[in-house]
Amino acid sequence: MKTTTLWYVGKERVELREVQLPEPARNEALVEVEACGVCAWDLFIYGGGFQVTKPYPFYFGHEGIGRVVGTGADVRGLREGQRVALRESPEIGRVGTGHMAGHAVLPEHMLIPLPESRLPAEGWLVEPVACCVNAVDRASVRSGEHVAIVGCGFMGAILLQGLLRTPAASLHAFDVDAANLERARALGGKSGLVAHDVRSLPASSAELDGSFDVVVETAAAESGFHLANRLVKKGGRLVIFSWHHKAFAIDLGYWHINGITVLNVSPAAHPHFDDCFHQSIPLLEGGKIDVRSLVTHVARPEGAQALFAKGLSKSDGYLKGMIRWR
Repeated sequence: MKTTTLWYVGKERVELREVQLPEPARNEALVEVEACGVCAWDLFIYGGGFQVTKPYPFYFGHEGIGRVVGTGADVRGLREGQRVALRESPEIGRVGTGHMAGHAVLPEHMLIPLPESRLPAEGWLVEPVACCVNAVDRASVRSGEHVAIVGCGFMGAILLQGLLRTPAASLHAFDVDAANLERARALGGKSGLVAHDVRSLPASSAELDGSFDVVVETAAAESGFHLANRLVKKGGRLVIFSWHHKAFAIDLGYWHINGITVLNVSPAAHPHFDDCFHQSIPLLEGGKIDVRSLVTHVARPEGAQALFAKGLSKSDGYLKGMIRWR
């Protein structure tokens, strides 16, 4: 069958193209995509930052939600009409595997069943929540520990919701954006969360530097990384969540002398990342983590060019985008 797909065709250019999908193999299912979230990775590709690895044109998308409309003969755990979260394919650009499309064809093990609920697609962005669940689990916050998060954008806001459910004695949030800080305060509610505007912080602070047992860095900026690094106390844990696209210098001796444990919480470091998807589903279904309110821009595929442009420039109050295919 043919389906419509959203292609990256050049720097800051996307267009719709029709492709012929392969028939599902015996262990695969055909999914009608309902919606796909626009990840920071998608914006990185759109902005031309991925071209050394994957030249234009191609289509991708890895935050898909959809319904099964057909199954191969050996598929046993899925039924037609079932809502699923789609897992990211390791084969970027292979026809049928991208989620920025009207349909996808994926192996059964890459489709995570979702419960039937009234929650719209905006509330079922399981993949980013799974990434954050992985980070919170790896951080292993213990009772009485003091925790900081540096960067309170979309992923930071999800991480913050997870960290608020740990037994931390205190939680501090750092950002340069007033809207992000206000959102952090709202999420913190009556928890006692302390929000810091990084722009008003001195280059060093005796009150804050080296005072946190756990610091989660999700700023995706060199300055944010260095701030997170200096906030960790001796013997503490630095949790690197961000994907940094540019190299910069760090002092490994500082980590050694101060006994800092550095954790890379990339999904690629988790041997069973599917577990994080299954952990995330009840959190979303039960309202313990809310992503629906964090989705600021939704467009049909025909409006993807304008949405991606706003996402790349962070204009018009953009925090998180989604393309709705149904």
